[in-house]
Amino acid sequence: MERSKLINYLDEYLLVKDFAYDPSVNGLQIEGFDEVEVIATSADASLDSIDAARELGADTLIVHHGLLWQGDDRSITGTFKDRVNAALEANLNLIAYHLPLDAHLQVGNNAFLCSLLGDGDSDYIVPGDKSSIAMRKVLNKPKSVREICALLCKKLDCRVGIVGNVSEDFLLNDFAVCSGSGGSVIDKCRSPSFDALITGEINEQTYNAAIESGTVVFIVGHHASEQDGVRLLGEDLAKKFNLTHHHLHFAYEKNIAWFE
Repeated sequence: MERSKLINYLDEYLLVKDFAYDPSVNGLQIEGFDEVEVIATSADASLDSIDAARELGADTLIVHHGLLWQGDDRSITGTFKDRVNAALEANLNLIAYHLPLDAHLQVGNNAFLCSLLGDGDSDYIVPGDKSSIAMRKVLNKPKSVREICALLCKKLDCRVGIVGNVSEDFLLNDFAVCSGSGGSVIDKCRSPSFDALITGEINEQTYNAAIESGTVVFIVGHHASEQDGVRLLGEDLAKKFNLTHHHLHFAYEKNIAWFE
């Protein structure tokens, strides 16, 4: 498949033009092979991901977090230089999609997290508005805090932190879902109407807002919360265009050592 045709397809499928405010440079970030036959997908354009894609014989690496961001220092130095050099030496196409991949209803990070929770209605946090990015899921049957934690740990290969004064048996059925640094869903809402939030990471402001509003927050890690949208996209591309696909998963947050 020609690289240009793949980019055109992805731009249209992910509705990139609707996310002009995205701080990421969406689309092709580093040009490599003209023909695409073997794609690798990863949440991040880390050196680990670039090296692994090269070892697998990929000609294209599709990521959620690319190397180019609006307003960044453009000097090619340090670890940024190492990543760029590794991609260039491999003649690897580096393609990134940020907010379009968070918000997509079929292969999006938030839609995937919603699907993990079980049967029920889901929509954007602002109904019908994909620019709101976050989603809301109302379960047909409530799940306990214990059930939700077990499900997230297993499906995302992660550890789960909880903010909220609740027992393991406490039942929840109305969730806000926002991958990555999604605490702003609560920060901007003084009286949340949902019971809980599932997100990647939070800050102190989110912690206080959650405790004071009685909203339960499940924290799974930024990487863990955003690894599956790009995986689903890669699987979809492989089926549609007869490409070979390898997904690269690194349980970074799960492997962090903590001391008390």
